[in-house]
Amino acid sequence: MSCILNIENLNKSFDGITPVKDVSFKIKKQSIVLITGENGAGKTTVFNLITGLEKSTKGKIIFNGNNIETKSALQISQLGIIRLYQQPRLFKNLLVWENLVSAAQNNIGNSFLNLILKSKIARQEDETLKQKAINLLTKFGLQDLSNKIAGELSYGQQKLISFCMIAMNGTLLALLDEPFAGLNPQTIDRFSNMVLQMQSEGITLLIIEHNITKALAIADSHIEMKDGIIKTINSIVNV
Repeated sequence: MSCILNIENLNKSFDGITPVKDVSFKIKKQSIVLITGENGAGKTTVFNLITGLEKSTKGKIIFNGNNIETKSALQISQLGIIRLYQQPRLFKNLLVWENLVSAAQNNIGNSFLNLILKSKIARQEDETLKQKAINLLTKFGLQDLSNKIAGELSYGQQKLISFCMIAMNGTLLALLDEPFAGLNPQTIDRFSNMVLQMQSEGITLLIIEHNITKALAIADSHIEMKDGIIKTINSIVNV
């Protein structure tokens, strides 16, 4: 299995503080990697560097053979790296299926401006994306939510929908920031099953999670950080 992400001697310093110090690790394609550590360990900074929200002081970030540490956050997302934040980020006034359509990238009909203009090609494209969204919701057992207003869903439902959006836009590497936070045990199990299903369909996942027991149950490897450095990297065999 080839490597999709290669982090080499990554450092980040500002105002005399170095939250990330010579961090190096590789992630294989279609794997699930868990990053843990206490607050201040450097986990979130690593996510920020990978997604382009912050720029490294030195080091390399190689994604699919491309050096990306100088690219903008938008350019990085267009390459297929998508981040899911702890708090769901939905268009609260749109229907659930409309939120999924909005997540689709590089499509003529992904802008609702095109729909408003009512060009024929935009309407056709929007209908295709709508069907794709409904099919995706059905696959994950969420079809009953498709025509509900996103802002009226429960917190757990909003998190499940925001995760579904990842599969709409050609994501290759998904960065999940505490996906289990605030979820009840049943929803955590449902989210875990969705993670495994997305992995089976080719998506690689890098996860920060404090619920270590639940996360280890689905992870292929475990990176533990402390004080900005990697303490251990372990492969996991789940039986």
